Amino acid sequence: MAIIGYIGFLTFFLGTALVLYLGLTKIKLI
Repeated sequence: MAIIGYIGFLTFFLGTALVLYLGLTKIKLI
């Protein structure tokens, strides 16, 4: 269970980082 929770947290963290990265690149393009 601990491993599944860790993978879920890691996926959530990477997803959030990706959204923030795309958001910053869009702001820079504008």
